[in-house]
Amino acid sequence: MSLTDLEIGIWEDAAPHWVRNAERIAALTAPATAGLLRRLQPAPGQRLLDLAAGTGDPALRLAELVGPAGHVLATDGSPTMLATLAERARQRGFRHVETRVVAAERLELPEATFDGACSRFGVMFFGEPERALANVRRALRRGARLALVAWGAKELNPYFTGATQVLEELGAPDVVTPGQRTVFEFAEPGKLARLAAAAGFREVEEEREHARLELPHTRPDELLGVLVEMSRRVADRIGALDAPRREQARLRLAERSAGLVRGTSLVFPAEILHVTARA
Repeated sequence: MSLTDLEIGIWEDAAPHWVRNAERIAALTAPATAGLLRRLQPAPGQRLLDLAAGTGDPALRLAELVGPAGHVLATDGSPTMLATLAERARQRGFRHVETRVVAAERLELPEATFDGACSRFGVMFFGEPERALANVRRALRRGARLALVAWGAKELNPYFTGATQVLEELGAPDVVTPGQRTVFEFAEPGKLARLAAAAGFREVEEEREHARLELPHTRPDELLGVLVEMSRRVADRIGALDAPRREQARLRLAERSAGLVRGTSLVFPAEILHVTARA
């Protein structure tokens, strides 16, 4: 099995968690989406490409900005996620949104037909990122913008590491398939920028942005349950523990997240990585 097929299978299995939590995830990652839009600069009438589009964020926002005279092609390897995106687009009356079930590595599009392309928290899971980015570059018109978003340094992203540390302490197994990507695939400075340059992009720039990720209406003692609902990986790990250790995990995570309470929300500091370039 190729790395591309491996990642597609993992994400299709995880798709029900994303579908159920589409609006919650959109709110949580809103700062990253805003940063992407500032850098991509979508305009009315443009043709844009959203890779690893998931359930529709930011593709649906792009559709609003390009308007009915524009076009958004949203691609993903998960048919379940794209079916949700298509339905959300239909509910909003967005006839100018097209979905295509295809991995970025296998994307075949006419040359120089898009005015911009983006991927928000998807590029980390490309099985062959340089090949995927080369496919995108060929599909972009000369001078078109590319905007990629990934997670920054592991130690600066406690939303991911908090539960992981607690589960490791309590002996919850984490079965990782060899070659499986992680959310911190491009945390190393310059790594993603080098891949974009190798794929033929120019004017490549990398920026690190500090942000706040908000889980509204969530108490510390509810956090583990929310993460289980949103992440299949967390759900699988907690499911391997017996009832007493699951309760210990809930209490430990609640204690460590108490300092993140802001009103009725939990707010996590985060580091977001932006890579921009031109075709």
